[in-house]
Amino acid sequence: MSELLTNTVKHYTDHFGQQPQAAAYAPGRVEILGNHTDYNGGYVMSAAIDKGTVLVGSALADGNISLFAADLKSTADYKAGDFQRDAKRGWANYILGVVQQLQASGRTIGGFEATVHSIIPLGAGLSSSAALEVATALLLKQLYPYELDRMEIALLCQRAENQFVGVNSGLLDQFSSVFGAPDNLLFLDCVTRENEQLGLPRHDLSLVICDSLAKHSLVGGDYNTRRSECMAAAAHFGKELLRDVTLEEFNARKHELPENQRKRAQHVIEENGRVLEARAGLKAGNAELLGELMTRSHNSSRYLFENSTPELDFLVDTAQTLPGCLGCRLTGGGWGGATVNLVEQQHVAEFSAALAEKYFAYSDKKVPVFVSAISDGAHTLPL
Repeated sequence: MSELLTNTVKHYTDHFGQQPQAAAYAPGRVEILGNHTDYNGGYVMSAAIDKGTVLVGSALADGNISLFAADLKSTADYKAGDFQRDAKRGWANYILGVVQQLQASGRTIGGFEATVHSIIPLGAGLSSSAALEVATALLLKQLYPYELDRMEIALLCQRAENQFVGVNSGLLDQFSSVFGAPDNLLFLDCVTRENEQLGLPRHDLSLVICDSLAKHSLVGGDYNTRRSECMAAAAHFGKELLRDVTLEEFNARKHELPENQRKRAQHVIEENGRVLEARAGLKAGNAELLGELMTRSHNSSRYLFENSTPELDFLVDTAQTLPGCLGCRLTGGGWGGATVNLVEQQHVAEFSAALAEKYFAYSDKKVPVFVSAISDGAHTLPL
């Protein structure tokens, strides 16, 4: 953390010629279970990871916004009160969307200059976008103080992604980044917003993440199409959300649905069941069940929700053959990105090396395979 902050401050001073006034950090997240259940009003299980985004900045009296993305070596400048979604600098929209939502909610947000620096792999499905949104909210809370609790910040950042960026995502990513807790998985009911921390019953397990290097993008396209299919399926049953359709109701009338809607609905309804089953299993001390449910979740994403890729399927199929792997699945929106693997610690080194080697033989790509600690959520940083 200290190195990431130091580097971000240096990028800021090199670019803007002065020291920043404030700093904030937000982690990425790994989705353990609950694939595309959040915007269907369902249940999710996730964890904050030990890779995140730092944003440092200062207030500007003229009301302008000046941004520098150190990793992309990209700048973006906007006049006071005159900014729209930026078609050329997509990364800046996650910051602007938070500004727009704060202003729309009646908060006074003036001008500022900021530098962003991240160690979350871009396009890996580890929620670099939500981390940027949440870090922005916490930076601006220091520069232009406002009162919102943690859940309200997560919801505001979700609205920024929905309404400004244009991705109709659920609350999973922002919630995970805000509420992360060391050594604990997170459970969220996306309707009631009931949430809790769930410790792993075994201390000899690690989360191993493998980035397929098949980059994904959720802006428009398949993501929004899947959401529309889910909403149409729910409406067929007279419900607003698939969360409210029981498996018994679905099985009795699934033949009435078009194939795509039937498959999407089956995935979401059964995935909600998997999250609840995993939650009960963890409370009962059954870590092995979590691994089994993760693998079943991937198969559902693969064949029913159809948001996997050949690369992700290869990684999951291969992981299941390696010693020490209790379960594995794609993580995040899909259509590229990363897999998450629940692996016994004594086998982690062997598992990671073998998975990378076999994927290189398959794709000719040297992929990053890394263990991620389950980490703390977003917070401000002292300068």
